[in-house]
Amino acid sequence: MNLLVEKYTSPQRQSKVAIGIILIKLIRQTIKAFWPILLSLFFGTRSSNSFIDYVGYIALGFAAINVLGSILTFFRFYFHIEEGAIVIDKGVLKRSKVNIPFERIQTINFQQNILHQMFGVVSLEIDTAGAGKAELTIDALNKEEAEAIRRHILAEKKEIIGNDPALEQESIKEEAGETVLNLSISDLIKIGVSQNHLRSMGILFAFVFSTLNEITDDISGLVESQVDGYESFLSNNKWAVALISILVVALISLLYSIISITLNNFELKLTLKKNGLKLVRGLLNRQEISVSKKKVQVVSWSDNPLRRLFKMYTLQIAQASSSEAAQLKSKIKVPGSYQLQIDKVASNVFPSDFYKEEYKNRVSNLLLKRIVVLTGVIPALFSQFLYFAIEWYCLLFLLWIPLVWLVALMYYRKRSFEFNQELLKNNRGTFGNMYELLQIYKIQSIQIKQSWYQRKKRLANIVLFTASGSVKIPFVDLNTAESLERYILYKVESDKREWM
Repeated sequence: MNLLVEKYTSPQRQSKVAIGIILIKLIRQTIKAFWPILLSLFFGTRSSNSFIDYVGYIALGFAAINVLGSILTFFRFYFHIEEGAIVIDKGVLKRSKVNIPFERIQTINFQQNILHQMFGVVSLEIDTAGAGKAELTIDALNKEEAEAIRRHILAEKKEIIGNDPALEQESIKEEAGETVLNLSISDLIKIGVSQNHLRSMGILFAFVFSTLNEITDDISGLVESQVDGYESFLSNNKWAVALISILVVALISLLYSIISITLNNFELKLTLKKNGLKLVRGLLNRQEISVSKKKVQVVSWSDNPLRRLFKMYTLQIAQASSSEAAQLKSKIKVPGSYQLQIDKVASNVFPSDFYKEEYKNRVSNLLLKRIVVLTGVIPALFSQFLYFAIEWYCLLFLLWIPLVWLVALMYYRKRSFEFNQELLKNNRGTFGNMYELLQIYKIQSIQIKQSWYQRKKRLANIVLFTASGSVKIPFVDLNTAESLERYILYKVESDKREWM
């Protein structure tokens, strides 16, 4: 046994840095639980001169409880390694003892926030089979000792149960590899600029209005009281005010996107290794994710009109998992990558001889017609019944038909699929592009679905189910769909390679 690990055979406390980590956790929980009450007290009616003192006493009370709680939690938390298991003894008012056998451990992850990084420690998280979240978290350990503990657990687990896919995934973290992607500050700014800013605006507006709702029951009255003094200016400069408001909101959303992308993906590094991939990223919270090559199900990449200007894509790699929660943890999502980097990842994860452009099988043009009729023509015609309410203005709704046709045409032109002996690629998108690549022998099942309209036209939708989700290809000629189904079933049945 390693000397670094040997000392943990008897009960040990965490690093003293854990007191600060636990304190931050408690403060976050307090703010999350009580922020509406605190805001209401601070912005509420101040009918007494002692109001400030009152709020101060409450804040001091919360602070004292959090400090005391973090210290007691630290001194009442012990852990040690015994034969084939890791044992935790914890609890302040209620004591509990957790014994986790090595064979149940699925993953061992390290997390680092800014405090961890300052003191050279890590948070060690252990996930077990069937657990929706980390079953065991040690808030602060010396990084070298944490890595030694991980190696010891993996070695012991291998002796107990032999070869295991989880062990392969964990061993990826210890391998040396080739860095294929490393985002610079300029890359992060490009990604932030090309983000979906409508989403950022929605988050900001939701926060502002939820906060105002907690502070006062009369939001409209509060806004009206603030703008009363500018009534004449607003009435004379409506368009200027509207334009300035839009620009301010857009600028705030842009800054929010750039800052959040930079914090979450600072010094992002994607490394290709012998058995898989490893992603490390984050400034305030360092994150480390590993994916086993054998278990990769789908590699997808997408862009949007803004991101296309920078020739960048969002890359996502999903692997097989036994639970939905674990699936989310095991997905690697890189917000910005270039085509050469995507090609390198895809040809590393899947057989490189088969990763190439293939003949594009188009979906039926009846898909385009159906979209235009159902979402364009029918709503526009029904809108003409509004003649009795808005008279000839109802004719403007007829412009909806060419607009829907243009959007549907963009979608139809990008809808295709490619396949060869080993790989299947699904192409789609409207304003942006989306590509999904999967290995045929890893498909769990295939379904051919037909509506009454499709049966009449001898068309079908193909749904491919994998261990990380489903892929759908609509409006395929029925003969082509049935031929593809037969080939995929043959490939799945005859291929003896393991992927779980």
